[in-house]
Amino acid sequence: MTDVLTVAAASMRDDVLRVRVLSHNLANVQTPGYRKQIAVGAGFAHHFAHADSAHSPAPVRRDAVVIDPRAGTLKSTGIGADVAVEGAAFIEVAGPSGPLYTRQGSLHVDVQGRLVGEHGFPVNGAGGEIRLANLPFTIGRDGAVRQQDRVIGHIKLVSFVDAGQLTPHGQGLYLQDRARIDEHALASQLRSGYLESSNVNVTEEMVRLTEAVRHFESIHRVVQTHDEMMEKAIRKLGEF
Repeated sequence: MTDVLTVAAASMRDDVLRVRVLSHNLANVQTPGYRKQIAVGAGFAHHFAHADSAHSPAPVRRDAVVIDPRAGTLKSTGIGADVAVEGAAFIEVAGPSGPLYTRQGSLHVDVQGRLVGEHGFPVNGAGGEIRLANLPFTIGRDGAVRQQDRVIGHIKLVSFVDAGQLTPHGQGLYLQDRARIDEHALASQLRSGYLESSNVNVTEEMVRLTEAVRHFESIHRVVQTHDEMMEKAIRKLGEF
């Protein structure tokens, strides 16, 4: 016999995850280069299958969240140090524990002369950090950073076979984690004077948020009804 409470609890847990992810997406609508997150639930078939098996309890699974790799729209800023990636690649930056990847292209030079992103992490070139003199610089479509007609370095762009498997790190940054680097991807280019918008559609996220909340409420009512039925059954048994 199916354990109704087990299935209901798993379903409500999935709803909580969806609400958290959707709320996070809505909070980052204005974050340049942000990739929408998608909560991946196990589905009723999975929950019922494990609930029906007395010998195979439902496994404890890690909350599954993937990202939507589709690009956002490009907006002109008129600032030469702003760049948007045209293509599927990500800009690689040097995080505190290794490479991180981002689509945020609001770049500047820090006090150490390093080319850094909005998050403050150095932008990686082919040979590591890109260091500049205290002079104006330009960024070409091929990622070449120039000062006084001299190429100082090339911004490193990395493409992934399955970019949806990148793990959100916060601040529009992503860890490679399970994603695989695509060595044969078509070359992406940079567009100077532009930034990429978030790929979050507010209307879609609001509709999904409402659906998740209503689904949670309906499952909660099922649990309440089940409790009431059990209470009545126990009371009837007590009368014998």
